Amino acid sequence: MQGSFSGRSTQGSFFEGLFIRSLQASGAFADALRDCGFDPSQPRAIYPIEVWNAALEVAWRHRYPELELEAAYRELGRQLCRGFLQTWAGKVVDMGLPLLGPDRLISRVPELLALDTYRYDVKVRPIGWHHYRVFFRNDPDAKPDLIAGLLEAGLRRTGIQPLITVTMRRGPDFDLEVSW
Repeated sequence: MQGSFSGRSTQGSFFEGLFIRSLQASGAFADALRDCGFDPSQPRAIYPIEVWNAALEVAWRHRYPELELEAAYRELGRQLCRGFLQTWAGKVVDMGLPLLGPDRLISRVPELLALDTYRYDVKVRPIGWHHYRVFFRNDPDAKPDLIAGLLEAGLRRTGIQPLITVTMRRGPDFDLEVSW
């Protein structure tokens, strides 16, 4: 496995969910993923965060080149949720989502959104009825639109139609406003 400059890593199930199950990488897309360190034909349990970041850029160029970065990452977040829920780990999560409900799901976002081994600061604050602000701080690879799409798709599994807006983005910090 390619080494990690930062020492941080990402679960292989996220790669499997997004690139194998959801986007079904093949041909030039799969070749480009191999070039950045992820071989869809030989998935591993863990990858350096730098491979994840590079693979997301590859996915944008190969699957959503007509979209601006933010829109592409929002869609990649939705696809990540869809594909992850088809993985072994995701099937366990998916069984509980409808029972959990949207309010409890939002309150558990800090634990559920651990995409890599680095623990950035995530806090959830209710600001009204079915209305929350989620604060992400000190995320060195901040991808607010990817997280917004992931949350949107996950919340839909609880039976609601969420509205998620990126309300602040500043380097490693961003805020999402979530309502339904």
